[in-house]
Amino acid sequence: MTDGLILGGAVFKYPGNSTTLAQSVYLLPNQWSYITCEFRGAKLLGNATEGDGEGFKVELNQLTPYYFASAEGNFYDCIAGLSKFIAVPSTSSGSS
Repeated sequence: MTDGLILGGAVFKYPGNSTTLAQSVYLLPNQWSYITCEFRGAKLLGNATEGDGEGFKVELNQLTPYYFASAEGNFYDCIAGLSKFIAVPSTSSGSS
């Protein structure tokens, strides 16, 4: 069992169809932006349809927290904590 992300990358997959609210993926610049859902300075990694199918890969090449969120729906889902998360890569698998 792996306890975290290994340096290298993460794959984002999410439905990009009309039956669900489409979500985009942004990399937020810091923890404050994550907490407040402030998207100034954020980098768009995938639009509302790019997560469909095979998804898309994001390189995680530093041992630092990565803050991800979606800005869809007037930021409501982000503010409610429904469409944001933190990824913290490690150098070992942490297998148990």
